[in-house]
Amino acid sequence: MATSRADRAFQAWESLSRACLRPGDHGSLVVRNRPGRRSLAPVWPVSQVLAAAIDLAELTGAYDDVERLVVGLRPNAAGDGYLPAPGDRRRYYDDNGWIGLCFAQVHLQTGEARWLRRARKVFRFVREGQDPDGGMRWVERRRARHTCSAAPAAQLALRLHLADHDDETLAFARRTLAWLDRTLRVRAGLYADHVDARGRVTGTLWTYNQGAPVGAHLLLHQAAGDEVALRQAVVTTESSLRRFGADRTWRHPPAFNAVWFRNLLALDAGGQRPPGLVRALDDYLSRAWREGRDDAGLFTSGGIGSYDGTPAIDAGAIAQLLALRAWPRNRRPLIC
Repeated sequence: MATSRADRAFQAWESLSRACLRPGDHGSLVVRNRPGRRSLAPVWPVSQVLAAAIDLAELTGAYDDVERLVVGLRPNAAGDGYLPAPGDRRRYYDDNGWIGLCFAQVHLQTGEARWLRRARKVFRFVREGQDPDGGMRWVERRRARHTCSAAPAAQLALRLHLADHDDETLAFARRTLAWLDRTLRVRAGLYADHVDARGRVTGTLWTYNQGAPVGAHLLLHQAAGDEVALRQAVVTTESSLRRFGADRTWRHPPAFNAVWFRNLLALDAGGQRPPGLVRALDDYLSRAWREGRDDAGLFTSGGIGSYDGTPAIDAGAIAQLLALRAWPRNRRPLIC
């Protein structure tokens, strides 16, 4: 019976592996959305399974699953970015932002320059999604601009800036966050979902749309000493913890909660210690383990939220958080 955080993280990964991961061509590891289905998961779910593998590798030092999952992305590669699925016609800027952040975190964990090169390559595509006013499009050849495309793009740019001190990546991040703050930052420092081509804001509040801006503003503070950015990160953190109580968090997709909590943990590691964060995260994970697990060890029970009813991404998200709670505190600044 799994008792420690690390034990539960490994058990969650083993269940995910049995149900949804399969060997692919050229030594790859591929992700299926659901057990028993042949169809492969798109890039966004794969990014969250990859993030879990990376978080677990920090505990074990073994990166085989990470390497194999990245090989599995090769059929999706298109230019400097990745398509949702092989043969698709449009790349999504948010998908690629998440993938780029995965590569950046592996670089931070291992110090291997090849992962930083991968992150830079993805960023070359991501930066193409920025409009002149700083807004970040969600997908190629569409005008809608989203928090979930802007904030990870800024995070990726700032991770690259912190690595190589390139002024262009810092400027890109500043433009992106300035647009995000004036356009989609709404009541109490929380962020709305997106603005459409006609300038109409969809005000839905999701957990991940709070977490990614927190991470981006924290990195801007670290990169440029921006105290206003740090204060914005703190305000958004505190407001989001008040807004998303236990039941609301439970109903949100685990992948959204993973983005939220991992960025709040990064802020906590920076010395801010948001009140209520640790209890909220631990209560969520305890409930997920107690009520959310099904007979296969996936997280589909007890009314827990889901991303499109696809267990792979949901299980990957819970595995991320279980692993991160087992990380030593001094390693948490590496969270991307």
